[in-house]
Amino acid sequence: MSKETVGEYLKKERELRQISIQEVAEGTKISISRLRLLEENRFEDLPAEVFVRGFIRNYAEYIGIDPEEAILRLEEDLKGQSATGAKQPEIAQPTSIDVGGRNSKTLLLSVVAIVVILLAAAGVYYFFFADSGTSHTVGGNVTVETTLGSGESNDSSKGVEDNSPAPRILLEEEVNSNETATESTHK
Repeated sequence: MSKETVGEYLKKERELRQISIQEVAEGTKISISRLRLLEENRFEDLPAEVFVRGFIRNYAEYIGIDPEEAILRLEEDLKGQSATGAKQPEIAQPTSIDVGGRNSKTLLLSVVAIVVILLAAAGVYYFFFADSGTSHTVGGNVTVETTLGSGESNDSSKGVEDNSPAPRILLEEEVNSNETATESTHK
């Protein structure tokens, strides 16, 4: 005669103590469907082995039998299943998280956009403010004059005011008249 399985053992002991499966479910907080799967030794339909061990331990404690005896029977059943080729409960494996999806593409595009904006701002700053005392032609008709005054910088913590003129945009006619005025004064 074959040895009884852990499920048969649990069911037999529960019935000997006249405890309903409903009472075990309420007392252990394990669903009735899972308790039935345990009693039928259908471990492949249950979560990972670690959970099965916990279910069996709680079931055994609730009905008043030695949990270690029930766990030993489980191990024997699992060894018997592996010898006969039956499916064993799977041990939960850590899952990997795919970070190469849409979020990483969005992040990359955001970083590229920020870099482009910073480069454009640096270019504008350089174009308008880096060469003090020069003028730049923008397009065909507009020149930007970036002559900065020799006044001190605006530092509000020291109470010093900056009286330097702000850069201004000159039209082509003004540039031509300024160039002729400058040429006549240098002669």
